[in-house]
This record gives sequence, structure tokens and C-alpha cells, in this order.
Amino acid sequence: MVIPKSDIVLFEDVQKVVNRQYEQLIADPQTGRHFKELNFEEHFPRIYNFWSFILGIDPENHAYKGSAFEPHTHMDLTHQDFNDWQKYLKIAVEERFEGPTANLMLQKAEQLGMMFEYKLGLLDDK
Repeated sequence: MVIPKSDIVLFEDVQKVVNRQYEQLIADPQTGRHFKELNFEEHFPRIYNFWSFILGIDPENHAYKGSAFEPHTHMDLTHQDFNDWQKYLKIAVEERFEGPTANLMLQKAEQLGMMFEYKLGLLDDK
């Protein structure tokens, strides 16, 4: 039985996407190494609020403060880590959701990933 997909419209939808993406990231030996010392009780609410704010989903109650980039400067990330992050987010979104906000989340993630990689010096200057 195929379950119909809806768009990402609620804070709880954002939580489902983030939880699923991180489930995959943590299970992957390449990306999982980055999360061994992470305090998830602090991290997840920040990520939920970040995406809710970016997507305009109840931003009044889920504002994001701080730098999304700065914590990543200490993680020894690679280009492959960013590819995997994108891959797992796409899987997490497409498993349950479709629509304009789901597409926006994937577009924003791609833009953020490219910006982070550039700022970290991981993109080739061609």
C-alpha cells in the first residue's frame, strides 16, 4: 500500500525529516564519526528551529539564533561528508514528503552545503 505524501507544513514534519536524516548520518561509518561527542539534546532543537525558521514554518515560535556555519569549522569535514549529508536529507524528505516546501528544503540544503564547502575551502577553484 502506497502512503500518500504531503508537503512539509508543521514543525513536527521538520522533526521527522531531521530525525530520519540523522538516523542515517549516525549509522554511516564515514559521517557517523562526526557525531560521537555531540549532545543531541542540545543539537536537535537547534536543527529543528533552524529548518523551521528557514522554511517559514512557525518562525515566531521556532526562531534560530547563532551561526549555522561556525560549529562546522571544528568538524574536519570532507567533500564526501557534504555529499552524504545531502543524500541523506534527500532520502529523508522524499520518503514522506513532496511539494513546494519539501523542494525548498532540498534547494536550501544544497545552497547551504555549497556555501559551507566554499567557506571551508573544500571546493576546487576552477
